[in-house]
Amino acid sequence: MGCTSGFIKCFLNTLNSLNALVGLALIVIATIILGQAPLVYIVYLYVLGGLIFVSSILGCCGICQENVCMTATYGFILLAQLIISLLGNFGFKFNEDYIRKFASEEVQKKWDLELVEPGAMDPYQRTYDCCGRNGPDDYVSIGRATLPATCYPKENHELPHFTTGCAQSAGDKFLELFNYSSDTNWISVGITALMVLGAFYLVGRFRKQRRRYHY
Repeated sequence: MGCTSGFIKCFLNTLNSLNALVGLALIVIATIILGQAPLVYIVYLYVLGGLIFVSSILGCCGICQENVCMTATYGFILLAQLIISLLGNFGFKFNEDYIRKFASEEVQKKWDLELVEPGAMDPYQRTYDCCGRNGPDDYVSIGRATLPATCYPKENHELPHFTTGCAQSAGDKFLELFNYSSDTNWISVGITALMVLGAFYLVGRFRKQRRRYHY
């Protein structure tokens, strides 16, 4: 096999390693925001992350063994992966208002539960360093004499309590996670486009090499 094909094999296997890390990163992000983001978005991240990871492993095996069928399958999976990534970036785009609205609705559900089950807001207040739905005054308005321990840093009443409401804090956190996953997805698109071209080039080279062996 020529120098060009050898270079592409090394290049693809290097990209496969990077792509596998990107796939794992998407899976980790989906796990972090599990229950804190729209289900369709979480499923999308899991499917895309798993597809990226599996295709990377398949690509390494096919390229190292110079297997035509395995490498061709790898190429088509990459093509499907590229299409899914582009659909995700353009078709399932969530804007800032949508994300903040979702965060606010989730916090509202917890606050409604807090009214009948004191302590329901504690997980959000611990996670997002916040107090109340829109601020500490929410507890005053419902007749609570004291703020919950989770309204204080490390639940220490000697420290100043949080002044930001959970609706705003959760919205800020959601935006941070969504922006990171979107940036990661664009990296994946760029890597995948290069890998599709390289994979189908190697398929052609492997077929020519196989035909030579038959003569």
